[in-house]
This record gives sequence, structure tokens and C-alpha cells, in this order.
Amino acid sequence: MSASDGYVVGTTKIVDHGSDSVRWNLVILGDGYRGTELAQYHTDVQNFVTALRTTPPLDELFCGINVHRVDIVSNESGADDPGCAGGTPTTANTYFDATFCSIFAGTPLDRLLTVDAALALSVASAQVPLRHQVLCIVNSSKYGGSGGMIATCSTHAQAAQIAIHEMGHSAFGLADEYGGNGAGTPVGEPSQPNVTRDTSLTTNKWRDLIAPSTPMPSQCDPGCAASACIPPAMPPAAGAVGTFEGAIYSDCDTYRPLPSCYMRDYAPFCPVCAGVIRQTLQPFLPPESITLTTPSINFLNVPAGMGGVGVTTHRAILWEVVSCRSLTFEMTAGPTGGFGTPNGTSVAVASDPILPVTYARLWLSYTSTNPGDTASGNVTVRCVQTGESWVINIAANTTARPRSAVALVLDRSGSMNEDAGDGISKVQKLREALNVFISVMQPADGIGLVRFNEAAQRLMEIQEAGAAPGGTGRTIAMGHIAGSDIDPAGATSIGDGVVNGKQMLDEAQAAAATPYDVTAMVVLTDGMWNRPPPLADVTGSITANTYAVGLGMPSNISIPALTTLCQGHNGYLLVTGALSGDQPMRLSKYFLQILAGVSNAQITADPRGILSRESEHRIPVSICEADYGMDLIVLSPFPRAIDFQLEAPDGSSITPASPPGSTNSRFILSPYASYYRCALPVLPAQSAGSHAGQWHAILKLQGGTSVSAVQHAALPYEFVAHIYSGLIFTAYVKQASFEVDAIIHLIAALYEYDALLQGNASVWAEIVRPDGISELIPLSRDPQGQFTAAYPLKVQGVFHIRVRARGETARGTPFERERTLTAVATPGGDVWNPNEPKANDFCNLLHCLQEKDVLSDELIHRLKEQGIDVPTLLKCLDERCGAWIKPE
Repeated sequence: MSASDGYVVGTTKIVDHGSDSVRWNLVILGDGYRGTELAQYHTDVQNFVTALRTTPPLDELFCGINVHRVDIVSNESGADDPGCAGGTPTTANTYFDATFCSIFAGTPLDRLLTVDAALALSVASAQVPLRHQVLCIVNSSKYGGSGGMIATCSTHAQAAQIAIHEMGHSAFGLADEYGGNGAGTPVGEPSQPNVTRDTSLTTNKWRDLIAPSTPMPSQCDPGCAASACIPPAMPPAAGAVGTFEGAIYSDCDTYRPLPSCYMRDYAPFCPVCAGVIRQTLQPFLPPESITLTTPSINFLNVPAGMGGVGVTTHRAILWEVVSCRSLTFEMTAGPTGGFGTPNGTSVAVASDPILPVTYARLWLSYTSTNPGDTASGNVTVRCVQTGESWVINIAANTTARPRSAVALVLDRSGSMNEDAGDGISKVQKLREALNVFISVMQPADGIGLVRFNEAAQRLMEIQEAGAAPGGTGRTIAMGHIAGSDIDPAGATSIGDGVVNGKQMLDEAQAAAATPYDVTAMVVLTDGMWNRPPPLADVTGSITANTYAVGLGMPSNISIPALTTLCQGHNGYLLVTGALSGDQPMRLSKYFLQILAGVSNAQITADPRGILSRESEHRIPVSICEADYGMDLIVLSPFPRAIDFQLEAPDGSSITPASPPGSTNSRFILSPYASYYRCALPVLPAQSAGSHAGQWHAILKLQGGTSVSAVQHAALPYEFVAHIYSGLIFTAYVKQASFEVDAIIHLIAALYEYDALLQGNASVWAEIVRPDGISELIPLSRDPQGQFTAAYPLKVQGVFHIRVRARGETARGTPFERERTLTAVATPGGDVWNPNEPKANDFCNLLHCLQEKDVLSDELIHRLKEQGIDVPTLLKCLDERCGAWIKPE
């Protein structure tokens, strides 16, 4: 019941419309909130602020207000309630000693909620020296509030309305406009601007708002027999300001401007009260300004589309706006030059609820044509309220579709012969994943192959993949993959593989008649590097986007070194863990996601399932207007056994047999995948129904499929949707420590046509821990527009993270996006130097024996006589533990 009953935590400026020296500063305090209840206090404050900024006339004046939230912890929850209305008295030890049943007109009033005003003002002044108004929210659900030196309100369901009403007293000097028995009613003319005893049209204090035709008094209270009020012959017009009997706690001979008002019954503020509020806050409003930040709009290097369908992209004309009123921007001429207006020709903007500046955007669109084409034009825009006008120049050009060159750097060390976890060797899993990757590549992209064990060799220089499925580059690459070129043997020099991959890409870029737009390197390894050069020695020279896949358990992989390699070059590391029977195609999906990153595709669906003989699976795929192409892919051990069709939003069907001239699509079948490659809209004759909307991939077993061929009619599959789009989702994991209990940070962002998404969106992560436990983690939007979350790695192993986004575009079309990430935790993960190969104690002992010449020729000879083949033994150990001298 004093300041000792809690403590002040600190202050947060939750609405910042400018310097405190030039704005009206509202300070909000809390009372009766324990430390564990501060989150609820924050919610209560935000609910009030939302109501404040949407209540007229404060909605027009909010840009002149700063709001400061002071966090205060009380020892106990609630408030004192002496029980003056007949209830059981209760007490609560709170910082500001909040209490109901405070005295009004000499009598306790149950709903009158007050606090230690002197202490509250002292705390508010110490936290915000330039304060203008203080509101204290008391953590009690009982109805109550007051409007003395500071305003108070409880957390009753009408808390926000109570607070705004009480601020009417404290901040703006307004009186209560409800009546009563006269207790508390002043004698003579009240000093408050919104109540009066004067019914004369010539002397009434708000006479400037009263029409000459309005009767005075305008309405008498029928329950007041002793009143001097004379009822008018004709009632006033609806909504007309006049004098209506009943105000300031008396039903008789006191008057208010309208029948209803916020100061009477929470109805909208009457014109008199609204005028007082405007007059009070007007000096704090910022000067209005409108600044065009895009005097020209450039659609530079928009790529030609897929299948002859142009790519439509959007750019916004942008103004920085400082204004308390809503402003409308409208196009009055143009755009010329063939540019579009996808969201209409006008836009209205209001002031930002938190920041001093808001932005007005009018969108233009351009659809690419043929490489080398250009377009130009202009558009004239006017602000309706100010009359200002601007002429914006527009330019555009179409370029060839971006090409990528990819170097696949592949581990072929002896450990690649090991079981991947489901009875199939790692190298076979790699062959399957590479087959899928190469099959789905874009025709104009380049592919090259590097293999490494203790040394690296370039198997295939960068060569154009060619048309699917049988392009020359694809065919050559498939031959290397299927043959003996990546058969496992030897030790592991990841660094030498990376060096060769970098050199291959550099040479291909230098030799290309038209340079590649993107170069990328994908490194696959299942182990620790144990041959030089160290990865740290080669990382700095890499210019390509770099991705890595760790095949196996993190304790056996150079996680820190590979993470550093990727995070420094616009890529990321994925770790498979053991490939169990329920995730047999995980490696292939990882390679497909990396391919999406290389080709700038988005992933919008990623389910898996099992097809039985009688089943039909309908997989939804959300497509929005920003999407211009899609690859819809099915992975399976037997893709030819699956009847794979598409259903457009209008119900039209696309099948492998659809005539080429009737659809902007191709169906491709390969050994481990089948897919449709589509330009949007897919059906030229039905463009509206075959673009944005809900698509479905329809899967069922082919008729006549052999039961044995599909494992007793239960065929597993994985479905992946790659979308080419102007709506971009990025997500990555930031991991500084690899120990158990390390904290990782998930960071995601959504962009629509190069600008942060303006529509509604939610982002969350579905995390499967190494122990099989699944968790759902929401990502919160930060002030910069990114979505973030922190997550602790509580157990050892691989954490599989599926980051998902769902929302609406600026035009209200639903979309979905996702990305798979991994994080790892292992005991000792931060102990060893990633620039040195990691070895276990047994290997260290063997190295020591070799270096000390313990393995002499005589000893080797004697061991051979005992039947021990030392050279073969050392060769095996060499593959596991490092470089040793092998005796002849």
C-alpha cells in the first residue's frame, strides 16, 4: 500500500510520432500487475491504444501523440475494494495503492477507482519529464475509473471506453454529461466547456455551433418535475447541437449539447467536446508534408517468360507522407507506353499508428516481351486534398531469362559405402538425389561435376543442361553419376573439392559468350575433412553462392567449417541425419530445395504420402497473381507408376497427354521424379481460370500397375511445388554455437515485387527434434519487417526445421511459402578448431605411433609372418584417420 509494494521496471515508447518536445505525451502506468502479469499489462495497454487511435476525433489527431508505457511490478494483483456496495472487503498490496469506493460528494462511490496520484505523477515525471497526461490501468476486472489529476481505468470489458472517458476529464477538462440527483453538481454556471445552465441562443457558451432554427432549450428531461425547462413546440433536427436537459450529475436545469456523447454514455464525442479535444491537441500536430521518393519508375532487366508467356512485375510510385488526415492520390493521365495499373488508379492513406511517417503507393505493372525490347511512358498523379501534381517517368526493358551455372562437388570417400540409415548405401542415395536435381534443372542452366576423396578431380566441365529429359549436358552428367566415377574409396579433402569447383565456375564464366547470371556450388559430404587444404584457406576466394549437404549424423560431419563456408556466400548447410525408412527421399528433397535457391524459385507445398491401390490424393497448391511459372514435382521410387494430373482453379484438367499447343506446360518423366513445368496462365484460352487461385495435384496409381513393382500397392511419394514469382520468401537459421543448449535464431522475410510485403502474413516454424518431439514456434514481426524467433537446441542431433508463411498479397490473394532448414547440436561441437581435421583418440594414437617410427620395417615384416597384412590395414586406417606413409 505504498511504493514499497513493488518497483518500477522501465519505460518503452510504444508510439513514436516525433520528439517529446513537440508532441503531446501520454504516459501509461500499471498497478496491480505482478511480474508474471506484465505480458497481460502490455496487451491491456495495446488494446487501449488501438481504441484511442480509432476514436473520433482522436483518430485525426493521433499523429500528434506519443505514448510511453511504464512497466511497474506490484507485489500483489488487483486493487483494494472496501466493499462499500455490500460486497466482501478485499485488499491488495499494489505499487500505487489502487482502491475502489473512493469518496465523491462526501459519499463512497463503488465504481470510483483512484490511486496515489502524487506518487503516480512523480513516477510519470521521472520516466517522461515532458509528460502531458497520465493514465493508470489497474489490474481488476471490476468496472471502475476516475478522472482526477490522472485518469484511471480498470480492466473491465469496457476498459478502453472507460479510459477515454476519464481522459476527457483529466486531459481536456470535460464534464460528465449524465444527470443524477444533483449531488456533486456545482452551483451557478459550470466551468467545463460542455455543460451549462444557459439556454439563451445569444449567450450560451457553444452558441457558435447552434443553428438559429434550433429551439432553446432543445429538450427537457421528462423525469424532472421541478425544472424551469420549457419543452420546445417542435423537437430539434436530428443531430442538431442545442441544449438538452440533464448533465453534470443533475437531471434538472443543467444542459448538454446533444442527447448522447462519450462523456454521457460512450457515444461519439459531441461537436463541443470534439472541438475542445482538437483545440488542445492542434499545437502538437506535425506540419503536413508529401515527398515523392520515386520521380521515375524503372522496370530494369525483367526476364522473358516461360513458354512464350511474359513475366508481369510490379513497381510502386512512392510518397513519404506526414499528415494527420487521410489523403487520396489519383492518376489523372496515363500511364502511357503500355504499362498497367494492377491495383487501380487511386489510393487513400492515413497516418501511421506508431511512426511519424507513412507511405502512399500507387502500383504500375510491366509484362516482359522479347529479349532486347524496351518501353517508356509516363503517368500524372494528383493529391486530391492538396492539389499537388507530379509527372513520373516510366522505363522498362526485357532481358533473356537468367541462367545459372552449378558445380556439384561430390564426396566419394570410402565412408560413402556405408548404410544411409534405411538399408541403402549413401552413394546410392546420392545417385538418386543427383538424378532428380539434374532432371529438374532449367534447360539453359549449366552443370559441372567435381568428385573428391583425398584429392579432387573435375569429371565434367560446365555444360548447358539442354532440353529435358534428354539434353546433352544432362545425359553426360547422368552417365558420370550412374557409372563408377563416384564409387567410394579413399579419404576426405573437402577443401580440394571446393577449390576445383571454384576454378571450374571461374573458367566457365570467363569462357561464356554470355556470362551466367548466377554461379553456385553445391558441396555434398558425409564426413570430416582429413586432407588439406583446410576449408578456411579456400573460403575467402569463393565468389559463387555456396550450399552444402551433410549426409549423415552431425557428429561425423565438419559442421562449423561448412556452416562458415555457406553463410558467407549466400547459401546454407542442410544435414540429413540418418535417413530412416519414413524419410527415404530426404536427400533428394534437400537437393531440390537447393535447386530452387539456385534458380530463384519459391517453395509453396512440400507434403508426402503413400498411395494405395484405391486411393486418390488431392494436394492443394496456392498460386497468386505474382506467380508466373511453376514446377510441380513428384518424387518416388517408381514415378511411372503414378497417374499425375493437375486441376486448375476453374476445374480444367492438365494431363501428360494434353496437346502442347493448348497448354503452357510440359510433363517430364525421369527415373526418380516426374514433373509439370508450367508457365502461368497455363491455359491461354482460359487465362483467368488457370492462373491465380487454388490448384490441385491429383495423384493415384496407374491402372494395371504391378503390385510387386510398388511394394504391395503402397507407393511412397514426396510432392514439391517450385514457384517462379515476384513474391519472395527468405528464411535462414543463424547458429553461432553447435553445443547442446545453444540458441539458434530463425529469421524470415516476405517481399512482394522487391518491397516488404504490405498484406497480412503469419510465419511459423515446425521443428522436429532429434528425439522425435515436434514443436510449433511462431515467428514475430520486428520493426524492420522481418520475422524472428529464438529456439534452444536442448538435445543432441539434427533439428529439422520447416519454416512456413501464409498470408495475402497486396491484392488480397492467398499465398503460401515454405523452406526447410536444419540446425545441429553435438557435445564438443564448439571445442575443436574447424580449420583442423577432427580425429578421435584412437586415430591420434595411431598418428603418434607412425610419427615416432614405432611401425618399423622389421615390425611390419614380423606382423606379416603372423598373418597380419599391415599395408592393407594401414590403407583402411588411412581412409578413416588421415595421411600416413604406407609401407611397400
